[in-house]
Amino acid sequence: MNAMRPFDPAPDLLADAEAVNDFMSQGMTRFAALATNFGLADDPEGALQLGIALQAYAKGDADLAASTLKAFAARESRLPALSRVFEVLYKAINSASLVDSTHWMQLAVELYGEHPQAPEAQRLILEFFTYFGLWSNALSVHALLPADRFEPWRRHLMLSRARAEGYQPKRRFSFVLLTWNRADLLDRCLAEIRAKAGSEDYEILVGVNASSDHTAQVLEKHGIERVFWNTRNDSIDYYRTLFDAAQGNTIIEIDDNIVELPRDFDLLLERHLAVFPECGYIGFQPTHLDSTTGARTRMDGAADANYQVLQRDGLALHVGPTWGCCAAITKRDWLDIGGFYGLRLSKTLGEEPQITRKLRLRGRGAALLRGETLLKSY
Repeated sequence: MNAMRPFDPAPDLLADAEAVNDFMSQGMTRFAALATNFGLADDPEGALQLGIALQAYAKGDADLAASTLKAFAARESRLPALSRVFEVLYKAINSASLVDSTHWMQLAVELYGEHPQAPEAQRLILEFFTYFGLWSNALSVHALLPADRFEPWRRHLMLSRARAEGYQPKRRFSFVLLTWNRADLLDRCLAEIRAKAGSEDYEILVGVNASSDHTAQVLEKHGIERVFWNTRNDSIDYYRTLFDAAQGNTIIEIDDNIVELPRDFDLLLERHLAVFPECGYIGFQPTHLDSTTGARTRMDGAADANYQVLQRDGLALHVGPTWGCCAAITKRDWLDIGGFYGLRLSKTLGEEPQITRKLRLRGRGAALLRGETLLKSY
């Protein structure tokens, strides 16, 4: 019987994701590296099946990929490798895939159904539901599993569900910022937030990733009380701490290098969230400010063809890939989707696709307010 990986609310999947991405983009030239990364160097048949499945996903053939992964899992000794690959596919890679998250749900359920007594298959299905914040599904599965082995999941599920269902905001808005050794830009950003916020009912949370410059003086100058000091630079993974600590009804993440915001930016985002409930995560289309020439250049996250325009009550939204440089989600929605549980965030595995794919499983999406509305400076 296979040993089970322990409960981990934020595993580092980057190495596995890079191995899978390399193989999906480069094919057989990276086959040996793929097999070695997942412990299949001595299992050529299994390595080949895994390679076929990943190439099928790369080409958008979900049915072939799923059937090949199930054939791969026929030998239970491969389940630890399968579990690692599976987590990478539905947590780290499928943001750009045409395969909907419901595909992963179906595959996880089928794999568990075929191996109900295998610890790693049990862990995989429970981890899948926990990651997506599907509390009822997860608790139903948990009730069928050995209680002592999966107690950490039960505690997490019960606490997460209670927080989501009972959340009571203390402020209207929470503005969350991360910074690392960019004190002068942070100074300008905080001044812009104070000048352009349309509501006075807000809090500002700043996560400081081990800055060694004069960030402390800037925060004192602006009277920022909710400061979270990190002893190391965890990059955007520190958003986990800030989003969790936010006490507002609506969380607005703001990059610390933004030097111009639309007037009443908070009210604009709040109104669009209310008018377009099918979009749970909404941001501004940014433009880049050249600090030398002053020229503005629109930063395009994707081609126009990737966006669907919605119009309602005199407002317009472009539904599609969304930037997180100034974007909003309600705290209740963030709790409902399970927050950032399930992997460590990084520049490669960003917060935007994590939020978007979890919303997508609920039939909701992300969108942009497009136009010359936002400047960024580097």
